[in-house]
Amino acid sequence: YAAAHPGGLPGVDDQPPSALAPDRPLLCIPLPTRQAPLGVVTLSPPGDRWDPDDAVMLVELTRRASIAIDHAQRYQHNRDIAETLQRALLTELPAPPGLALAARYLPATHGLNIGGDWYDAFRQPDGGVIAVVGDVTGHGLRAAVMMSQLRTALRAYAVDGGSPGQLLTRLHTFLHHLQPDLFATAVIARFHPDDPTVTWAAAGHPPPVLRTPDGAVRTLDAKPGAMLGIPMHQEIADHTVPMAPGSTLALYTDGLVERRARGIDPGIARLADALGSFGPAELDTDLEGSADGILRPMLSDSERDDDVCLLLCHLRGTG
Repeated sequence: YAAAHPGGLPGVDDQPPSALAPDRPLLCIPLPTRQAPLGVVTLSPPGDRWDPDDAVMLVELTRRASIAIDHAQRYQHNRDIAETLQRALLTELPAPPGLALAARYLPATHGLNIGGDWYDAFRQPDGGVIAVVGDVTGHGLRAAVMMSQLRTALRAYAVDGGSPGQLLTRLHTFLHHLQPDLFATAVIARFHPDDPTVTWAAAGHPPPVLRTPDGAVRTLDAKPGAMLGIPMHQEIADHTVPMAPGSTLALYTDGLVERRARGIDPGIARLADALGSFGPAELDTDLEGSADGILRPMLSDSERDDDVCLLLCHLRGTG
């Protein structure tokens, strides 16, 4: 829309005085979308009047800009929905006596922010606590739905008791028969208030990292089982290590430690360094802050191509 006298046109009140001069033409170009217009671009010519070719070019540029803005807004809307759904699938952690838990979930910086990473922790009928971190292969709604089904199945199986290895073996059979073309990794740790040890098992998942009360850190690198859901029979083994009060166990997904062209081992070493950097009382008094303190150096060097899960399990000190 072009007008020699722009008075009364919508959107011109915020134009500079030179654009509102009665003797100066004004070009107003709507920003159309598939639903409602985004607004109007109001332009004044560099000279006394608009060149027809310039006007045609500006109309086309504005049309393309409108399409780009509309797509960006729709993408952001879908991204927000996906992240809200992902967080709704993550549970609130329990607060069992003597055991502190802190979890962090961060979506990938690319894509629609929905994937198959999850963490969970819950009590078993005998007083034990199960902590789990898992990762369904792929991204998108299908991976998120499968993640939710695995989490629900694990809780159901754990009601009957069972060690981490037994629970993972049942999850393996469940996934293979339910979705033969989907796979997952997971690590489960079991704590019991009457037992100064932790029993853990992994299926195709990065190993837990354990910090002892004296500040020493080591990777629990016992041989894991294969990925959940692959077409093979497997009985996933349990591993038990001492875990004295003041110890901290870190469970995580590969998005925290794996970077392109560098593999996973350097990232696990960095995680061990970060976990070992805290003072003697920091993990006891502020586990939530400690989780943030681990993420900052781990994620400061690059954008995230994958989701990130971190679950810290800290046995409170006797003092």
